[in-house]
Amino acid sequence: IVSACSNSKKDVSNVSSEDKKNLKVIQMDGTFVINVDDPKETVGDADYVFIGRVDEDVDTLYKDPVTIETSDGAKEVSTPYTNYQVTVLQNIKGDLVTDTSIPIQKAGGINEDGSSVVLYEDDTLPEEGKSYVFLAYAQDDGSLLVSGPNSNEYVEGIKRDVTSEKMEKGKASLNEEATEVVSEYENAYENEIPTDRDRSESEFDDEQ
Repeated sequence: IVSACSNSKKDVSNVSSEDKKNLKVIQMDGTFVINVDDPKETVGDADYVFIGRVDEDVDTLYKDPVTIETSDGAKEVSTPYTNYQVTVLQNIKGDLVTDTSIPIQKAGGINEDGSSVVLYEDDTLPEEGKSYVFLAYAQDDGSLLVSGPNSNEYVEGIKRDVTSEKMEKGKASLNEEATEVVSEYENAYENEIPTDRDRSESEFDDEQ
């Protein structure tokens, strides 16, 4: 029995990144038309690919509540989406505004009772202060959604004071592993396999 959509928010600010990592992970089911393990396909499917620093883990939004039967009776469960503020340090695909904190939403997060984290397989929740390659989809309202396996990959060693100019001039002091991650996605974009789907544009696109 599917009930009406919900946009209720839950304050999980008291749950630290370390606590989140220690929670049990429940996998979300998904069927994908691309090979989610091939960056050329995931980059081709995404609207924007960028290196972004996570400024803030804002809150968790719960959508699409469904009533299920359990041994304790009927229970309503919803899919968590985590809201973040991120600063774009380098665009790989697309042209989002840089050096300005913008909101993104990540499919996945802490469930409503706080007992577990819900994620797609091969996916992770971004952590405050760390930087990632994000693969984002522009929604019809101009917002950005990061969703699916391998939709954000950690880039080690980027400090909080790094700017897009430092990234562009190679002054971000990336280690070898981080450089390989960035190069992998830059090469994937050069050889991307685009998908034929309706696309939208982010309200944070710098070309607007």
